[in-house]
Amino acid sequence: MIKKKILIFGSNSTLAKNIFTVGDKKFLFKKINKKKLNFDNLNASKKIIHILSKNDFDVILNCSGVLGDNTLKYKDIYNTNFGSNWEIAKYYLNQKKSEKKITILFIGSTAYKTGKKNYLLYSSSKAALHNLYQGAKSILSQKKIKLLIYHPPRMKTKMIKKFSLFEKKSAINPMIVAKKIINLLSI
Repeated sequence: MIKKKILIFGSNSTLAKNIFTVGDKKFLFKKINKKKLNFDNLNASKKIIHILSKNDFDVILNCSGVLGDNTLKYKDIYNTNFGSNWEIAKYYLNQKKSEKKITILFIGSTAYKTGKKNYLLYSSSKAALHNLYQGAKSILSQKKIKLLIYHPPRMKTKMIKKFSLFEKKSAINPMIVAKKIINLLSI
């Protein structure tokens, strides 16, 4: 069985590490962590284009994310949660038909539809990501590119350390989310 090649941005995230554990037998991973690709940097677009232009991936998965409360700056949240996904989508929107089938998976959040009062930028960045998905999906499908989005609920990661005890208790294990993602990508 030939393993699918996955390019994964945000490979240092808790979710990505769980995906590696679950998908190790099914997939080959090319890991790009945020330190190598700082989405707050204007050169990030050029780096993403360079990485994607190699076009030897079956799946592109972006696990980069910033929660951030209302005290953070717009760019600190949007550049990672929305901008990085926009750069990936834009690269393929500007290409002619892909030579091979590619799957792109955006990681959203259930917060996109609820608008958390203490995390307005986070919620709105995930809503913008969802709208990007809705708009780009049909265009990319004509280019042999399957665009997916998965909106997991709150997960037990470092990102929720400022949450209330109730919110922390209701968070799910990221391994559950990783298994769902691997199942999505295995179809």
